[in-house]
Amino acid sequence: MRGFSELLDAWQLGKDNERAMTDTSPDAAAAVTAPTSGAVERGGAAAEREDAELDPAEALVGATLAERYRVNELLGTGGMGAVYRAEHVHMKKSVAVKVLHREMTYLPEVVARFEREAVAAARIEHPNVAGATDFGRLPDGAFYLVLEYVEGTSLRQLIKDHGVLPVPLALHIARQMADGLAAAHAADVVHRDLKPDNVMLIEREGDPYFVKLLDFGIAKVTTDAEGPALTQLGSVFGTPEYMSPEQAAGTPVDQRSDLYTLGIMLYEMLCGQTPFDDDDLVVVLTRQMTMEPAPLPPSVPASVQALVARLLLKDPDQRIGSAMDLVQRIDGLLLGTPEPVAVSPPMPPLTPSPPSAAAHSVQYGDTVLSLARPPVHAAALPARRGIAASLEPLLQRMPALARRIPVGGHPVPLYGLIGAGAAILLVGFFLVVSAAVAGRRVAAGDARSATAARVAPPPNVKAHIDRAKTGDRQAIAALQARPETERTAPEWYALGRGLAVSGHVKDGLVAYQKALALDPALANDSALLKDVLRAAETPATVNQALDLGVASLGANGADLVYEVYQRTRGRGELAVVSKAAKAQLEGAALRAKASPALLVVLDLNKARGCAAIKPVIARAAKQADARASTKLKALSARRGCGFFGMGDCYSCLRGNSDLSDAIKRAGATPAPRF
Repeated sequence: MRGFSELLDAWQLGKDNERAMTDTSPDAAAAVTAPTSGAVERGGAAAEREDAELDPAEALVGATLAERYRVNELLGTGGMGAVYRAEHVHMKKSVAVKVLHREMTYLPEVVARFEREAVAAARIEHPNVAGATDFGRLPDGAFYLVLEYVEGTSLRQLIKDHGVLPVPLALHIARQMADGLAAAHAADVVHRDLKPDNVMLIEREGDPYFVKLLDFGIAKVTTDAEGPALTQLGSVFGTPEYMSPEQAAGTPVDQRSDLYTLGIMLYEMLCGQTPFDDDDLVVVLTRQMTMEPAPLPPSVPASVQALVARLLLKDPDQRIGSAMDLVQRIDGLLLGTPEPVAVSPPMPPLTPSPPSAAAHSVQYGDTVLSLARPPVHAAALPARRGIAASLEPLLQRMPALARRIPVGGHPVPLYGLIGAGAAILLVGFFLVVSAAVAGRRVAAGDARSATAARVAPPPNVKAHIDRAKTGDRQAIAALQARPETERTAPEWYALGRGLAVSGHVKDGLVAYQKALALDPALANDSALLKDVLRAAETPATVNQALDLGVASLGANGADLVYEVYQRTRGRGELAVVSKAAKAQLEGAALRAKASPALLVVLDLNKARGCAAIKPVIARAAKQADARASTKLKALSARRGCGFFGMGDCYSCLRGNSDLSDAIKRAGATPAPRF
């Protein structure tokens, strides 16, 4: 075994380079695009110029690569490359394209790593693996890799949102991961860097937890001679919290290393944290090689605990031998129910599915996790009979009713004319009564809508509300089964929370909007605001969330939009979000809802020239909060204009104490927090 300090150095070097090449997180993107010089606090024209500067990676947006991939959006950028969403111009199919920065093509080890990812991903054809479809070199020398475009929620985010996952759901996810790994191992590919960030959950065929394995950037192709060791990019691969003991020791690994890592992730799904978690890297690696994991919670069945313990054995020879073997063992746990299981009514899907869609569920013990609407079988529906068949006894006694009379050139039975006449009289009576009732409703302002928020839910519904807020599928289904016109604000709110935390964000926003319409006071609910903010920071739901914020959340909604803009501006992978938030900030609808403090910030950023800024400063002295602090302090500078920049750009602000009062006010008044 190599020296431990040497292993740490090698791992750290490899991790730094690997992160630079593959990390498309907001922090990584910001580190690449942030200026390396200049004042920390910017104001006026300097800020405008910096905001207008184009990220170099944005240059490819709108271009067509290799005459067939039209680049539509920059998804993320790192020190060694960028990732784009593109469309095949002929097949009209979305793809993800990784492009190495041109300067990186002069580093053989970087190119070799990039080529290895292409080879590894292209070898695997499996529904649970995001495969590669193309690889090549652009005219300027930069290499590109085309991958399956996957849009969903990472397992990391699911664990972050829910903590401990239900046992059936954890097994359902782990089973798919193992199935994908079985295909990779059959193609002689060992992933070597599995972690929740590299597991994407998408909705497919009624399953909202369909797994896609990503990022084979440090995969090992076992049947190929790897050539010279890529030591400069690190000999110890992976992420410490998910490394196998043999990885941590720097010794050769095979497919059993991936199974150990899968065991770590299954442990995390069932426990809420990894078994050897620590802030100290040395401690984590040491524990991976020497320490046994703590027992899982007692709520996890013994058979599942035994499976996880087997995966986490230090000796590879004692672990489960193959991913396919693991798939079969998980199937046995999901399907092997020694006692009869009471199947609960499944929750209907949030998006209506066709009647032929098959049910998809997993179960363990007495727990059933339904993932789709069960099919509606024709045999379960009552037989339909014609009107004539139902009137047969009457027609036998009164045959004249069956006589046909020509109406508009078509023969109509007499009983049909009699029925139609009776229906017309009934409808007329109904319309007269409805008009009277409607007039009374107009005068009263529709008492149902006005008082729904104050009406307590029925006793049999209250039990579902608290559970629905946690994402409990059966409780959500019970609330959804009630007629929409009878649902109270607490019910809509519980649906909004439950749908949001369970990943059905769009439907959750619709439920929140219904709740707010019945009870506007919910605009101050911190959990609701956090859910809307999270949705607004996601490209797929940004417009829906921002519209809800401006329309239904009052001043809080305006503050939320500004918060989204501040968090996402300058981040290439969230350019769509930033632009949408900026458009809302410039609209009259938001200004009508904005607080005086937010209006001060917006007007300070918009005003140009001392004369335009001066009246805003007078307001800021009484209304500013911490959001205006940076801009106000920048206005204190007495240099930057005139001859050699020695003149005061804002001399008109010096005649009174408004600016100093505004700075004090902003420093003493905290900004809204979400």
